[in-house]
Amino acid sequence: MANILDTLITIVIGTITTVGNAVTTTVSALQDFFYVKVAGVSFIVLGSRQTGKTTLIEWLKHNMGELGEFNPDPTAAGGDVVADFNARVGDAYVKLKPSRDVGGEYAMWETDWVDLFRAAQPRGILFLIDHTDAYAHKDALNFVMQMIEDEPAARKELKAFYILVNKSDAWGDEMTLDDILGYYKNEQKRLKSQSDRLGYRYEIAEGSLITNRGVIEFMKKFINTIRPKPQS
Repeated sequence: MANILDTLITIVIGTITTVGNAVTTTVSALQDFFYVKVAGVSFIVLGSRQTGKTTLIEWLKHNMGELGEFNPDPTAAGGDVVADFNARVGDAYVKLKPSRDVGGEYAMWETDWVDLFRAAQPRGILFLIDHTDAYAHKDALNFVMQMIEDEPAARKELKAFYILVNKSDAWGDEMTLDDILGYYKNEQKRLKSQSDRLGYRYEIAEGSLITNRGVIEFMKKFINTIRPKPQS
């Protein structure tokens, strides 16, 4: 009896993957149900100051609906705990686990950002930039990519690194996404190389969280990528 129970437990937690496609599929579905409905799908939101990190979390809490006037104060050192919440993604609700809302000041990168990355061991990273101060955004983006290199234990579950070029309502009439990304050619090459080597998926898109412009499908794709069993 003990051997049978050990075998069943081993299959349920997903450590056996060679016993056939049917069992593997069942284990994947169980893992997906557990994370999506019970534990919460873990991700973190990073980016330089005033790029919209707090707004993004609030937007998800509002089921990707329009926020209207939302102008939060800058996040203080140490960040703010964010409780797990259910967000509507497509036709179903998914339990999301952002853990903590952290600030974007340079002094917080080596403390709050690294601590959050280690504690959350996230399945996804959402990184925000905008059309202002490209040098600050480049530094922050390179810091995160180096953090991923330096923290193998924290990155072990990482499946996605998505970058949102936010505030398109402010720059979309005068600039294109390609115009902005022209400042980030080296960072894009580094991101592609790292994603190929470490096996996570990356994407870059434009949008506006305040006006709900161009971000819904991007976010649905991100959440679908970081869940254990992506939906077709």
